[in-house]
Amino acid sequence: MYGRTILDTRDSAFRFRERTQGDHMLDLLVQPRGSHAEPVVIWSRGFADEDGRDALLNAVSEGELDITFLGRLTMMFGGAALDDLAKARVAAAVAEHAEALEAEAKRARDRLIVNLYAREGKYGRHLLELQRKSSGEADWSIRYDRAIERDRLCDWMRWQKDRFLAFLDHAAEHGGESLARMLVDEMFATERRVKKEGRGAGGMRPLRMWRGD
Repeated sequence: MYGRTILDTRDSAFRFRERTQGDHMLDLLVQPRGSHAEPVVIWSRGFADEDGRDALLNAVSEGELDITFLGRLTMMFGGAALDDLAKARVAAAVAEHAEALEAEAKRARDRLIVNLYAREGKYGRHLLELQRKSSGEADWSIRYDRAIERDRLCDWMRWQKDRFLAFLDHAAEHGGESLARMLVDEMFATERRVKKEGRGAGGMRPLRMWRGD
């Protein structure tokens, strides 16, 4: 019927004991130090699940709650005081778990959001980068010696936002250089088409006035 004896220390007359039967039952026992008498159950509670039970145990094992204080509180004021405290710990644990799940879900959502950045790099380099919202650094980048070369590609890429995820998938499978070649080839093809249609701006950035198709 009984399982582990938990938080049994030589410095306290109190300890928790887990039951192997019942609704995740937990007992608080008292046995005077040095006594050979059978320990006495001064508080018992069933929890909805192991997480609820462990919320109280973890608070004690991590030093947030003192088992001697809990034992004396129970002996002085009855089990209701510890019931209220256990409920509070379970509620806090549920809230923390919900927050952790939401944070994990947000990271998953942010991983699907990819943004395009034109940045200045070291040694006078000019960067065009794709970066996931969940990442602290670029997932793909291309470097140019001149800003106008970077901006030329940016004029085309900024209208491809719905393809950014696919671009990163391509880079993951075929490498960053392969993606760079594909993007530049598509940019050239678009420049030729827009110029033929009479919508190009001319100069080194023929797509600077382009608004996509």
